[in-house]
Amino acid sequence: MLGLGLWNVIGRYLGVVIGYNLSSNGLIEGQWYLFDVAFLLGIGWTLQKNGHVRVDIIQSRLRTNRKLKVELLGTLLLLLPFAIGITAISIQPALYSISINEASPDPHGLPRYLIRALIPMSFLCLTLQGLSEAVKNFAKIKAANAMPSKNGEAS
Repeated sequence: MLGLGLWNVIGRYLGVVIGYNLSSNGLIEGQWYLFDVAFLLGIGWTLQKNGHVRVDIIQSRLRTNRKLKVELLGTLLLLLPFAIGITAISIQPALYSISINEASPDPHGLPRYLIRALIPMSFLCLTLQGLSEAVKNFAKIKAANAMPSKNGEAS
């Protein structure tokens, strides 16, 4: 992606100097598409690796059990409805794009249907990872509640 971006800049200015176009719409769109692929396929993976942004000011002050409950509620009330919603509303446009072999309107552009198809797939992956995180957090909460506290009672 960075290589394409560098070439697009160099090619644009060098092309002006030598009088020949060294860049193309396909190369420019290729850079965008590589970014799209990295972002869309990375959202579920980033959740799995616990790499999404958190409000650390609040989370750092919470006890572990409370953090788990906040994570579980956030996943159930925010993440999953959003991911499921995006998956649901992006399926039909993706299928339509595939059915018409949608391509870029720009000369020498790339096919668009490939990227459009990636949208529902990536949000489905995010949904599945969100479900996994919810199950893990629920299990951790149950395990923490089942442990006896310091005075011998279950918490």
